[in-house]
Amino acid sequence: MTIREMAMKDITAVGEIYIQAFGHQPESIRFYKLEPYVRFCIDEGYAFISEDEGRIEGFIIGYEKPDMFNGKIAYIELLAMRPEAQHRGNAKRLIERFIESAQAKGIKEVSVSTACYKDAYLIYRHLGFSDAQSDLRTLFKRI
Repeated sequence: MTIREMAMKDITAVGEIYIQAFGHQPESIRFYKLEPYVRFCIDEGYAFISEDEGRIEGFIIGYEKPDMFNGKIAYIELLAMRPEAQHRGNAKRLIERFIESAQAKGIKEVSVSTACYKDAYLIYRHLGFSDAQSDLRTLFKRI
């Protein structure tokens, strides 16, 4: 198993993994405009692939965003693994590579949002992420 930088040639596999990991229908890939979004994360330098014998098993994407206290933080937007590739340490290695990239750029904090009842929450906690333990909720309004 290797971790490498994601390239746009990986977009089809990334879309397939996204659907497998989150149970979305293929139409949602077009709806959410995955390709330009992945391109943005690649350009930011926060897009990595887990690959085993030439098959893409999972990915992590994110970006830098402004932060009042740190100047900038690296934000993990999405981590996804093929179901059969889960529980093998691949997600951990992807997160570690993401963190290494952030550190190399002088970033002092990496953040992520995930539901506390998801397996991902336990992975992040195991890797030393702290729970903000706040009542903050993400709200949005479509306009």
